[in-house]
Amino acid sequence: MKIGKSGVSDDTVLIIQEVFNLIKKNNYEDAFFLSSQVMKREDKGDQLFHEWVKSLTEFYACDKKKTAIELLEKVKPKKPENEIHFRIFNTLIIFYAQTEDYENFIKNTEIFLANYHLLKDGELLIKIFSNICNGYYDFEEYKKSLEYCEKNIKIAQEYKIFDARYFKTIMIKIMDLYYLGEKADALELKENFDDFLKITDNLFIKDYIDKDDI
Repeated sequence: MKIGKSGVSDDTVLIIQEVFNLIKKNNYEDAFFLSSQVMKREDKGDQLFHEWVKSLTEFYACDKKKTAIELLEKVKPKKPENEIHFRIFNTLIIFYAQTEDYENFIKNTEIFLANYHLLKDGELLIKIFSNICNGYYDFEEYKKSLEYCEKNIKIAQEYKIFDARYFKTIMIKIMDLYYLGEKADALELKENFDDFLKITDNLFIKDYIDKDDI
């Protein structure tokens, strides 16, 4: 077993990567069982990671939404300072949006917004902001949703990351503009976006819109 400079074994890195791959495929139960192997290291960060995976399994695979939320609320830090902390807040933002708990959605969103400058991972940053945009949209807070769509677009441009999350934000922005009565702007943006999809043949983006971005 090789140990890298960070003190994390190559085997552990591979397991974590596979856990993420399984989560992307919505295979939460297998992700949970695989993450259990990481727990053998008895590292605090590994424990948080495992609890996070366990909460996803409870929420999506077992349909125990209350249990999943209670689990994450119990282990979440007062404020996010590293990647797994930010992933926990991101997941809580999604959970509360899905369970229509506006008060706790706002509470966790505000904690993230007060600390997001600590997150240096551009892809994760864009992911969380897209979930905030989507959450405000689901709560019919279209003005707030539009505000964070604009912010997320700027962040994506700064990092030069134009992936499915970026385009998800564009689509939410279109709907925000429409419901705010700015139909001409919404139509213009939609036409430009449709032209882009035709040129690039990025049909996967449309399929991605309805998925949770864990």
